[in-house]
Amino acid sequence: MRALLVALMFGLLVTAASADIVVPSMHVYVESVSGADTTWVEVEVTDVQQAIDLSYMLINHPFAGYPGHDEVVLLSPGRYDSVSTFSTVLGVKTAVAKLFDGVTLRGFDRDVCLIDQRSAEYGILCEDVGAGAVVENLTVTGGGSRDRGRVDDGDGRDLVAGIACLDGGSPTIRNVSIEGAATGVVVNTLHDDAAPTIEGTVIARGSHHGVYIKENGATPVTIHETTIVQNFDVGIYVFGGSAAITNSSVTHNGREGIRSYLVDPVVEMCNVWWNDRGSDVPANYGGDLTDLTGVDGNISEEPFYCDFTGIFGYDYHVCVASPNIPPQSAEQIGAFGMGCTSCESPVAEVSWGAIKALYR
Repeated sequence: MRALLVALMFGLLVTAASADIVVPSMHVYVESVSGADTTWVEVEVTDVQQAIDLSYMLINHPFAGYPGHDEVVLLSPGRYDSVSTFSTVLGVKTAVAKLFDGVTLRGFDRDVCLIDQRSAEYGILCEDVGAGAVVENLTVTGGGSRDRGRVDDGDGRDLVAGIACLDGGSPTIRNVSIEGAATGVVVNTLHDDAAPTIEGTVIARGSHHGVYIKENGATPVTIHETTIVQNFDVGIYVFGGSAAITNSSVTHNGREGIRSYLVDPVVEMCNVWWNDRGSDVPANYGGDLTDLTGVDGNISEEPFYCDFTGIFGYDYHVCVASPNIPPQSAEQIGAFGMGCTSCESPVAEVSWGAIKALYR
């Protein structure tokens, strides 16, 4: 019923006001203007990559700024799984979509606009793009087989990911859910810095790391108001790279919540809790990071997610008394605010065993 209502609302809004490149749709734009004569072109848009290619062409067109030359690709409610092949700094890779600079890939509703990467190494590939390339308001799913992309983390070139930011890949990733991926976000470079901004995002129930950052350069990856939960391995792994992690909830991951190698990422105002419970000596922080609980506003407390166990489809909003939200916290921690009144802890029933069960 929710999906039907969203689809009806989407149709009304697109008909009434949208000048975005809608997938799927017939898109009309100005090709040329000569005196009083205007040449219009109508294009049938059928998949995500076609729409991104069209948008990039139009915003760099000689008549950019004329009607139809739009930087926003708007996904209708639905599942998108067409796969394309791309040459990257790490070799030939497959992805559902590759983002280009200046283009925004936006879902109408994050819960019903799905990038399905079951047949691709990456859901979304970002390379040689700045903060003006935006991914927002959608879900990436389907890449989470336990055996996909699990190689030596010192390399990382073969990691399968919901979103991959390679050389020069510094997009804005906002209000996105990455669920059931192998690794949620991979930042991995060979030559040029990559420093995406990740905010308002949920990375959950992946079969490897939540976020893996490999020697990305001097500019830090920004992770802000993000929830990283129930991933099989490390929540956030900074391997010789640079990161600033703020106001984020990193909980219930199979290994450490935040781990670093040869670097000290900034970690402020985060809730890092109940990670690494399968170890003899569980640790929320690992590698070259000491325990930062009580330092720079960091806490380690039960966040009380509204539906941690998935009985109602997983809901990482928090209960009214959660330490992640005011007035218990001075600022919001995690992707979502208050969404329920019941504050019951699920960890006694599920804990580490539930995470392992996701991959059996």
